[in-house]
Amino acid sequence: MQNSSDRPKTEISIDEKLLTRRIAANLVYYRKLHNMTQAELAERIKYSDKSISKWERGSGVPDIFVLSLLAEIYNVTVNDLISENAPLPPPLASDIIKKRIIIMLLSVGLAWLTATVTYTVLRIAVPGFSYAWSCFVLAIPISCIICVVFCALWWSILFQFLSVSALVWAVATSVYILVPLYSIYLIFAVSAVMQVLVLLWYMMKKPARRHIVN
Repeated sequence: MQNSSDRPKTEISIDEKLLTRRIAANLVYYRKLHNMTQAELAERIKYSDKSISKWERGSGVPDIFVLSLLAEIYNVTVNDLISENAPLPPPLASDIIKKRIIIMLLSVGLAWLTATVTYTVLRIAVPGFSYAWSCFVLAIPISCIICVVFCALWWSILFQFLSVSALVWAVATSVYILVPLYSIYLIFAVSAVMQVLVLLWYMMKKPARRHIVN
């Protein structure tokens, strides 16, 4: 019986290259099915995004510990990561996106429900309190904060920029409405400067993300 050490080196090399390509293809396949970027996966397994990119290009193969960790994250077996036949895919990316939108809208709705309940309680308990309506004004920046958090977790850098920009102007508008000072309109000048800084910040971040988001 011929063992692996007796096999020609060219045959071993071909088998190794085939296995490496197969693992690389499966790593890309399962990561995208789970709607994860290379950066997000790298953070989960405590490796650099460069390592993830190298494995998915077929320039290297993760060791058995990393393969086991990836299999656990993707809810598959190590054999699934090295085999030709992939199991049934998890929910489609479109379904995941819909769920995320619903979760974000529910969270924003909860903020407005809280504002409505607070307003109602104040009107009943303290009828003479003339600023009960400010609950709805404060709900605007709170809603923006919720959007900023979810955009940072799930969405692209464009949505992150838009949500932070909305927060900047929502805070300025709320201050302008709630603070009865003569020159309070100058708060919008501050917001304009902050908007420029936010724009520059995300312009600086964008090139760094291009090579890790597929």
